[in-house]
Parts: sequence; structure tokens; C-alpha cells
Amino acid sequence: MRVWALAGVGFATIGLGWTFVADSRATDAANKVTVSVYMSTDCPVAMRTAPRLAKLETEWEAKGVEFTAYFPNEGETQRRVADYMRDRKLDFPFRLDVGGSKAKSSGVEIVPTVVVRRGDELLYRGPMDDAKVTEEVKTHYLKDALTAALDGKEPKIKEAEAFGCYLMAGDPIPTMEEVNYAEHTAAIINDNCLVCHRPGEVAPFSLEGYDNARKWSRMIAKVSSERRMPPWLAVEGVGEFSHEMRLTEREIATLAQWAEAGAPSGDLSKAPKAPEFPVGWRLGEPDMLISMPKPFKLGDDGRDEIWNFVIKPDITEPVYVQAMDVKPGNKSVVHHVAAFIDEKGASERLLEGGRDGGYQTFGGPGFAPDNMLGAWLPGLQPVRMPEGTGFLLKPGARIVMQVHYSKTGREEVDQSKMALYFSKEPVTKPTQMSWFVNPGIVIPPGDPRVEFKRVHTMPKDVTLYSLMAHMHLLGKEMHATLIHPDGTRERLLSIDKWDFNWQLNYMLKEPKLIKRGSKIEIVAVFDNSEDNPSNPSSPPREVRWGEETTDEMMVLLLGLHMHP
Repeated sequence: MRVWALAGVGFATIGLGWTFVADSRATDAANKVTVSVYMSTDCPVAMRTAPRLAKLETEWEAKGVEFTAYFPNEGETQRRVADYMRDRKLDFPFRLDVGGSKAKSSGVEIVPTVVVRRGDELLYRGPMDDAKVTEEVKTHYLKDALTAALDGKEPKIKEAEAFGCYLMAGDPIPTMEEVNYAEHTAAIINDNCLVCHRPGEVAPFSLEGYDNARKWSRMIAKVSSERRMPPWLAVEGVGEFSHEMRLTEREIATLAQWAEAGAPSGDLSKAPKAPEFPVGWRLGEPDMLISMPKPFKLGDDGRDEIWNFVIKPDITEPVYVQAMDVKPGNKSVVHHVAAFIDEKGASERLLEGGRDGGYQTFGGPGFAPDNMLGAWLPGLQPVRMPEGTGFLLKPGARIVMQVHYSKTGREEVDQSKMALYFSKEPVTKPTQMSWFVNPGIVIPPGDPRVEFKRVHTMPKDVTLYSLMAHMHLLGKEMHATLIHPDGTRERLLSIDKWDFNWQLNYMLKEPKLIKRGSKIEIVAVFDNSEDNPSNPSSPPREVRWGEETTDEMMVLLLGLHMHP
């Protein structure tokens, strides 16, 4: 059994990738035989040699040889590399070699290249063998080198010319001696953190300026390496979405290197200025401005709360909403806002148990909405729907403005506003939010991984614009896959680490036509164990579908146009 542990990329405690902890078969470090395999997820030669490499590693690992794969090229990601290794049955540890520092120091210029060492002694560098195709292999360089190494000898051929794809590693991570705030991390923090982490915003502390960033440097490194910040749950490499909020592997490694070096300032005169944020509405003057009916008072203690405020827009003709934006009345407590359309008056009835023009729920709005206008989150850029599309808002319909509040330890007051932007052109593709749900979920207590699957068949051609997942506190993963009429599968959205606090609407970069008869497969995973820190019940209890905090949901919302 192998033991795998998180390890660094040029630093000791915080980082990326995996490393191998040697088992009882390992010899002493001075004589340990290791193989470093430099690879790329998009190099055709590396792909062709993968089956031979997998077979060879299995054979020699049993003899005590340790293999580690390194991916030095620019643009590689943890997810992409993990998928590559799994799909090709390469069952050994890997690391991202961000900036290619290890590859370059090992004299690697082509991928794939293997480097064999006994302790610190370089025994062989070059290709695994002499051909791209298995049937054409005549000389087994790597196998011969390992045979000699374990016999205590030197291989006859110590270096061979590698063939494949040129190394394209990009800029290296600044070293521990070089890295500093002014030249390396200020720009990363300014561009990705200050939209929320500045005075008066929803984040609990400011990262504006060197002193604030230095104070929180280790926290910045930790949450960025764990992909908890910036808040973007969609797995990289699955779907292409507008305005993605994610850091590159090089940025993550640089932040970690900086924290490990003690967060040095550098020459602060060289630091970029903090960005200026817009004061007005980001999409210009709105066509309609609506507000919560009354100032709302939030208590000082307890869990976050979700309140739904009912607003009746003053319109006499139908309009199509192409975009929405929000200005929180109190930025320190407004976590996010969603907007639902109620054409049947269900929200008015729910108001009877509420106050100040709102009523409380957990998760959904407490009724089946007729449509949804979208969601707002600090840092998420508002986006207009394409021309000829929009969400229909009829006279007499209510807008339910759902606000997720975070508490600050004192009483707070909020009266947030919402801007609506209408289509100026004729709408030929009215859009709707379709709710694909599984209300039959029953999650037994104590189980850390309960999986449910739901498949929906599309009765008509549709154009897909956005996806939004929804679960409660037991949620762990959600995956949405398009199954085409010919049976081929295409992953639309993957969330590997669900977080109830960050429910985002993922807008596609390009609308996707889905043909009639296609299927949408939804897989949701829940954790109802004691080890789930978000579990609202202790001890765990059986959980079913419902609106309460202790209930669960399995919902995928699709923003789409249904073709005639």
C-alpha cells in the first residue's frame, strides 16, 4: 500500500502536487534508485508512450525503484494532470513543476524525458526507448539503465537524444531569495482579492497594501493552494465559462513561496497601485432600479441567515431582462443575492410569517419559482445575455430578492438595491431557468459518501447559456454530463468540493446547442458522517429533501432557450 502526502514545489510546507513516502522496501537514500519522468498532458509522443511507461513502472516499483512524474509546461493544472495520469493508468506520484525549474536544472529540453539517479548520482537521461510505437522499439534505454543501477553498475548508455515536444515551461517561480510583495505578489492580490478584501466590503479583513497582505500571507497561501479562494467551485478543464475567478498554478506557487520566505516587502516604490473600483453601476444606467421594501435589521449572533424580500415592479407591459446587478446596502453583511420571479403570488403568502417585507428560508425561496433572473456575488462581473434573449417579466409578477447574510457580531441594517437591464431588441429566444431536481433523495446517517444519479431527457432542441448547482450542507460533489443522441458523453460542469456559501451561476463563454433526445445526467454526492464539519445534525440523522437547514436538495438549474 502506498502512502501519498501533499508536498511543495520549491518550498517546504504549503504547495502543490503529490510526493511518495517510501515504504519498507526502500533502501538507504544514498543508493535509492529513482526515475523522474518529465511529461506533458498534450504532447502526442508522451501519450503514445504512456502504456509502456505504466507497465514498466509496475514491474520496477516492485523492485524498490521510485517513479515520480513531473509536468513542467505552462498551463498544466492539478486537475488536468490527475485526469491524464488516471486515464492512462499511470499509478505513481506526480508534481507540477511550475516554471520548469526542476526540468531545467536536470538538463531536460524535450518531453517526454526520463532521468535515472542512484542517490544523487545521475545514471541516465533521455527517452524511455528508441521509438514512438511499441512495435518499433529496439533499444530499451530505461530498462537497461535500471538493470545496471540495481546491480550496482553504470549503464552502457548514459545519455540518448530525447524526441517529442519542446519544453514550454514559461517563467520560473521566483526563488526564496528573490520573491517579494512589490514585484511578485502585490499584482496577484490586487487583481484577485481586493474586490472583496478591502475596507467596507463583505470580506472579514482587508488585504489592501503591504502591511495587510503581510499579516495574512500564510492564510493567503493556504486558501489559494486549497483552491478555496478566490471562490470558484467549477473544476478547471470542464466547460468554459465567462469571467472565471481562479489563480494559475504559477500564481499559487508564488504566493506560497512568498509566505514561506517570510513575506518580504521588496522595494515598495515598485509595487503596483491598488485598482480603482467603479462607483456607479458596472453596466451603466439601469432600466429599472428596485429596492428592498424596508431597512432590514440583522441580529448580532448565530448562523448566517437567508431572507427573501418581495418586490412588485412597476411595469404595465412585459419586458425581457438581459442582466441584473446588485448594490448591497451594507457590504459587510451581504454575502450574495439571487432573484426569482413569482407570477402566482406564492411569495406574498409566505410574507405572513415574515417581517420588514421579507421572510426567512434556507436554500430555496420557499416556493417553485416561475423563473430566475440570476445571482450576484462580490467580485462576479455582471454579464448581459446575448442579443435576442432575455428573461420574461410580466406585469403583476413579483421579484423575490433573496439575500444571504453573514453576521458581524453586532446588529446591522441593510437595504440593498437591484438594477435590471432590459432587452432593447426584439427577443426571439426567450430564456428560462429550468430546474432539474431529485426530490426522492434519502441520505442515511453515518455514510461519508452517498451518491445519487438523475437523468433528464431533452424533449426539444435547446440552447444552453448557464448552469448552477444547488445542495445544502451535506453536499460534497456535483457533476453534470451531456449525453448526446449517439451516446457520446460531454462533461458540462464538475464541482469536486461543494461549499454551500458559494453558489455560483456559471455562464458559458459560448451558448451550446443541445439536440432533442439528448440527456443531462446529474450525479450528486453527499457526506452524512460525523466527520463532515458542516453536518447540522449531531449525531447524524436520516436526511431527505426539504427547505430547512437540516434537509437537503439536489438541484441543477439550467439557463436555456427552449426551441419551438
